[in-house]
Amino acid sequence: MATSMLDIDADLAQRTPLVSASFRLTSERHLLDHFIGDFGIEGAQSWQKGDAEEGQAQTRRAYGWSVTLPAQRSYSVDTAISELLLRLAPQRDAIIEAIRALELDAHVCLDVRVAPGHLPVLHAAPATIAAMASYNAACSVELREF
Repeated sequence: MATSMLDIDADLAQRTPLVSASFRLTSERHLLDHFIGDFGIEGAQSWQKGDAEEGQAQTRRAYGWSVTLPAQRSYSVDTAISELLLRLAPQRDAIIEAIRALELDAHVCLDVRVAPGHLPVLHAAPATIAAMASYNAACSVELREF
């Protein structure tokens, strides 16, 4: 009986939504690759207008810089957003200043992969919403099935 419980637990763990959160800055006019060194945030990357988007046939319409956290199994998107904002926190003021000075667009993007019938809670706590708002960031969620 213990073995079947382990199998059930493993099956449920595999059905738990896989949530990835990223913070992106984009600009139609400004190259943003210098932010990798300026902000020094682990895992940051940049791209140029016209670069191919990862895994897609289309090209990027703007210059960009982003920080993406590894996907994690969770029923709460708030947890992923909070962890992302904690990663940005040491450079918060510098990022906000760059957004204002260069008139950048800020985005918190969630990629949520779900098993049928296992949707996560699409909820953000007031503190999380306030933290995203301090960056003047839009938020988008992409839901996809495994």
